[in-house]
Amino acid sequence: MKQNRIKELCLAAEGRAEVLQGNIAFAVGCVRAGIHSAEGYPGTPSTEVIDRGLSQVQDMITVGWSVNEAVAVAAGLGQTLAGRDTVVTMKIPGLFQAGDVFTSASFFHQTRGALIYFIASDFTPSSTQHLVDPRTLFKGCGLPIIEPTTHQEMLEAPAISAEIGRKFNTPVVIFASGALCHSEGLVRMNATKSREPVEMGEDLRAFNCLPGMARNNYNTILKDRIPGLLEMSENTELNRWTRGGGKTGVITSGASSTFVQEVREAYDVDIDILSLGFTHPLPEKKIREFHNYIEGDVYIIEDGASYLQDELTRMGLEVKGKEFLSNITEYDPAMIAKT
Repeated sequence: MKQNRIKELCLAAEGRAEVLQGNIAFAVGCVRAGIHSAEGYPGTPSTEVIDRGLSQVQDMITVGWSVNEAVAVAAGLGQTLAGRDTVVTMKIPGLFQAGDVFTSASFFHQTRGALIYFIASDFTPSSTQHLVDPRTLFKGCGLPIIEPTTHQEMLEAPAISAEIGRKFNTPVVIFASGALCHSEGLVRMNATKSREPVEMGEDLRAFNCLPGMARNNYNTILKDRIPGLLEMSENTELNRWTRGGGKTGVITSGASSTFVQEVREAYDVDIDILSLGFTHPLPEKKIREFHNYIEGDVYIIEDGASYLQDELTRMGLEVKGKEFLSNITEYDPAMIAKT
């Protein structure tokens, strides 16, 4: 895309319809949300967010490439300590490159600019060297996880994440399916926002990683952050129940949610769908309500490993998902139709 095209999208009137690649929708969403800066390292399927998107509007957002993902996360964290709302982009292997800074910074709970991680999955894989599902790591770090289910949600995710980050003093993970990143879909432009940086004090000693401080930070996350996020998870519109007759249920997340909806419409099947766009913390009350409503089987359709399946099993709910040691890592509509 040409530079003026990206800027045109960033300035377009609210409600205007466009067909956009998922990564471009996300990039445009960053500017429209008033995000102040973006850092990253090239890693397909996340690369286009900066390469074809934000790099074209550097008069509207501060953008930088780093020598690796660890440096990108550290630079992004530094931006937030200056009060700026920042996005850091990478694919899954890059997350593990950045593991030290990512995990340590996850437990800071002080007021600062929002830190948003855009982590693109590639469970085919098409350009990735391993198939590790990082959602258990995100959970262990006490971080909220947003899994966009449509291109529209890719556009809206930056604004939602910035609000969550500031409200709960937490980094936020946007775990985006490579299928959404690289495909095109219909979006309608959301509202534009202007965000003032957070006013930071001069004393930043609370952002140390000393053992005694780490213990206090961990306890505070469990006491304050997670309960607040749990309440939000139960009420957010990112977790949606498409009602059917209660005979068969499907619980799904990310791009698989869109594929399940396509199969439901194409074959006119009577199924209830619980689409989860906010997958940590999970909305346990809503999930139990859904499960209790279904008379027959409840299926789990998810990319990656069996994160949702394992979580629902922990909740004591009987579900049908992947077989033990299944090598299924990514669904498409044809596979779902056969399930």
